[in-house]
Amino acid sequence: MESVPGPAEVAGGVWSVPLPFPNPLGFAFGYVVPVPDGVVVVDAGWDSDECWDAFRAGLAAAGAGLDDLVGVVITHVHPDHYGLAERIRASSAAWLAVHPAERPRIAAGEHDRVRAIDDMAEWLRQAGAPASEFAELRADEADMRAGISMVVPEHDLRDGDVVPGTAGALVAVHTPGHTPGHLCFHDRQRRLLFTGDHILPRVTPNISKRPQSDVDPLHDFMLSVTKIRGFGSVSVLPGHEWVFGGLRERLDTLTTHHEQRLTEIEAAVAAGAGTVWEVTCAVTWSRPFEQLRGRARRAAIGETFAHLYRLAVEGRIRWVPDRPDRWLPASGEQPVANLSQPAS
Repeated sequence: MESVPGPAEVAGGVWSVPLPFPNPLGFAFGYVVPVPDGVVVVDAGWDSDECWDAFRAGLAAAGAGLDDLVGVVITHVHPDHYGLAERIRASSAAWLAVHPAERPRIAAGEHDRVRAIDDMAEWLRQAGAPASEFAELRADEADMRAGISMVVPEHDLRDGDVVPGTAGALVAVHTPGHTPGHLCFHDRQRRLLFTGDHILPRVTPNISKRPQSDVDPLHDFMLSVTKIRGFGSVSVLPGHEWVFGGLRERLDTLTTHHEQRLTEIEAAVAAGAGTVWEVTCAVTWSRPFEQLRGRARRAAIGETFAHLYRLAVEGRIRWVPDRPDRWLPASGEQPVANLSQPAS
């Protein structure tokens, strides 16, 4: 796991605040942005005492406190970016804001948390996963349910909306792919782009077709990559790792990665891998697939599914919906599946 650095000023009074969470990445960033009446924070870390202490220390380093917190804008509601929402609401007058497409990921009650696990189990059946994967899912169930927030934000932010209280300086940019309602935020005055998990400096963001994803998340992601190219020369403030420049070069690298991944997965299907699970086992990962566990393994399955779906849309392979689904080499026939409808 990465060591967790301290808060640091990035540019023009904006501070990065590393917020620890239990993952090999080590921490997610929150960012403290000065605004006319106090500060706005981008992203709200993981729900733990350690993370809460780091959040408050980051505010203090930026010369602010919870009384100065005007609002918190959320790139997406994964638990490492939305985890402190309940503590922030209980300890401040700050509002919370998300893209409306993130709201379905917020539970209305415990029944929604239970249903999310059931949906994941059905998705694993669709992928052709073996019994061991269902056992891991059940072992992770308590942590997964706890990570589904029930804190409802006050505000919606859509593409092009100005963030409240920022005097027009901070603008929401809808970048679906990693999640349906993922937002980046453009600080026009300081030429900063807060990218959440849409663009990271080293790790390739996970683009998964899974419960609550859009129908074709890889297509969405690539459109979002093209959209971000239009921001030109900016400093990139991502959700993990480190602040960086060279946005266009990084976008080129991500585009090439997914093109190569599509080719690799198409070849796996041609060689006889016929389910999402079989294809996932057949392609390469940053670590051997058998060493991945729990959430990381399910992320790999979801990424494979997203690429298989895109290949089917492009007519490069065929998809036969079943339990489990089958993926076949293209034969010149029309695909069996209705690709205009969600699979899960």
